[in-house]
Amino acid sequence: MGMRVVKTLLVALAALVGGYLCALGIGLVAFEVFDVSQREGAAAMGLAFFISPVAGLVCALIAAVWYWLRSGRKDAAVRAPRGSAWLAARVGAAAVVGWLCGLFLQWLLAGQSYDTFVVALAVSQAPLLLALCLAAATGWLLRRRKS
Repeated sequence: MGMRVVKTLLVALAALVGGYLCALGIGLVAFEVFDVSQREGAAAMGLAFFISPVAGLVCALIAAVWYWLRSGRKDAAVRAPRGSAWLAARVGAAAVVGWLCGLFLQWLLAGQSYDTFVVALAVSQAPLLLALCLAAATGWLLRRRKS
């Protein structure tokens, strides 16, 4: 029971951060699409300090409830198959390669002026996004398939 609570809190924390970053990214894209006035940064402050934290809290609440309910349904007689350390090593290596590719992209684009928030956000988040995408793709391609 204690580990279930700790894992639920970790899932909620991850969802909080993920929800905040997603809301921030979507908000910045919406600012560009709808040509929102940026006088004195009021819109960006509202997004960063109110809208995004609320979205993060909603995501954290939904994820915590989902994980709590999902983790309580396990049948004690049935054990899930364990993943191999080799798969984890491959996914980790793919994440490192993705991170390095993102850093290389930032190095290539260094010193350039960005016209929109969207481009600046994409370039600044490139290492993280590429690391996550390559790790997810590697995990998906190497998953166990039922025959």
